[in-house]
Amino acid sequence: MKSIKIFLLIAAFAPVITCFGQEKGTSFIGLSGGASFPMGNWGKASTATSLTSLEGTVNDVSGYASTGGFGALDGAWFFSKNFAIGGMFKYGTYNLHGMDSLSYGYEKSFEVDTTRLTHTNYKMWSIMPGLYYYLPLAKNLSFTARAMMGVSHTSTPQITVTIEDGGVFDPPIIQNSSSQTSFAFDVGAGLRYVITKRLAVDLKGDYYYTKPDFTINNSPRYTNAGREVTKYNQPLTSINASLGIAYTFPGK
Repeated sequence: MKSIKIFLLIAAFAPVITCFGQEKGTSFIGLSGGASFPMGNWGKASTATSLTSLEGTVNDVSGYASTGGFGALDGAWFFSKNFAIGGMFKYGTYNLHGMDSLSYGYEKSFEVDTTRLTHTNYKMWSIMPGLYYYLPLAKNLSFTARAMMGVSHTSTPQITVTIEDGGVFDPPIIQNSSSQTSFAFDVGAGLRYVITKRLAVDLKGDYYYTKPDFTINNSPRYTNAGREVTKYNQPLTSINASLGIAYTFPGK
């Protein structure tokens, strides 16, 4: 909430800032891509021991998200020398880690010979308007910052557990994918280096937050044991690093 208050405070005073100078910065549109590093419970993996239960099911707050990749399209229009309003569309995917422990937890809970686990990935897109800030540091180098708020749409992975015992396959256990739209914000900073009159390279780092409230459907199971997640309401936060290229528009 502190980051949101800072964003609203900056946005409220933005029109006043334009009075300090009539020269405007250079508006732009850019493409970038990079790596996203999940934080908190979303990026954690539970141990097989903690997931083992012979009587009754076990909830799991771990999200198993591993380092993901993303691409983004953003742009901004400068209303003063240093400040601009703009927006960003970002799409990313996240694979899963810790699947061996997850599979072994099911195997011990169901007391069977073998379990095999397959899964899809997390998918996430977001649309966020926001405020951009640019400060020249040298002839071709500038410090950049942004604060953005908007919506995010996230889909959880489908997890399928195949069960084999005594050479006989039991019906699989399936945790179905769930999708949810939620509020999101992004704050970050970086450097921009101008390489030609119209092109620049951006190096950015940012913090991303969203907290969707998922309701997850599971297939029927014949043994009331093991891990079963019916709701997931953990923050999906990440630290992101990206490299991009921007086209700057001619000024007046």
